Amino acid sequence: MQVNEAKLLKIIKLSAQIILENGGETYRAEETIKFIGKACDVKEIEAIATPTGIYITISVDGEENSTIVKRIRKRTINLQKLNDVNNVSRQISMDAISMDDALSELERIQAEKPVETKYDVFYGGISSAFFAVLFGGGLFEFITALLTGILVTIIARRFANLHSYQFFSSIVSGFVISAIAIATTSIARTGNYNHIIVGSIMPHLPGLAMTNAIRDTIRGDLISGMARGAEALLVAASLAAGAGVVIYTSYLFGIL
Repeated sequence: MQVNEAKLLKIIKLSAQIILENGGETYRAEETIKFIGKACDVKEIEAIATPTGIYITISVDGEENSTIVKRIRKRTINLQKLNDVNNVSRQISMDAISMDDALSELERIQAEKPVETKYDVFYGGISSAFFAVLFGGGLFEFITALLTGILVTIIARRFANLHSYQFFSSIVSGFVISAIAIATTSIARTGNYNHIIVGSIMPHLPGLAMTNAIRDTIRGDLISGMARGAEALLVAASLAAGAGVVIYTSYLFGIL
């Protein structure tokens, strides 16, 4: 295969960038880089991926080196994009796609916006409702957690559209969840606000981020593991802080 070094560098950079920006592990990004490089008969290829950046060096002929660095500024979860990148890398390895087409396809994947439906906010609500029941709640807690989950999902989406830090979104979400739970149980004189709070918070906890942090640490990617772990703990702490402010204030004024 005739290799255009500059174009190949763009392809592997974009592949790793999409993986890291959409919830993929750092080792997956590094393996994809090396997989594509090996398929293109690159003599030397080295890659270091962290949750906040990629460092790639390749040498097609084994003499001249080309290096690229890419900063990762946003991170979300979109498993469809990870699957699409894997498909492109497989096509490259089978020589079933040209370099130009591969680059165009990756640029399309990168620019593709997540498909949002009118049911998305309902999914957030129904997951909160069933978590509330799972933790011991009844019908009242189910309905309250359902409505709370829908509202908090809308709030989180608005923060995402404003490109705000997840820290602020989590604080506001925790605050709103606790405020609604305590207000409804106090006014209705029934139900358990603890079940509503825990059930509504559960869908917003960074479970995937913490799982990836543990996995990266076990594999020896200590920098990535610590960075992802710190991010997950910060999000969890901000949710707890938002909820804690309302609970403490309620105790202070004798509401609870």
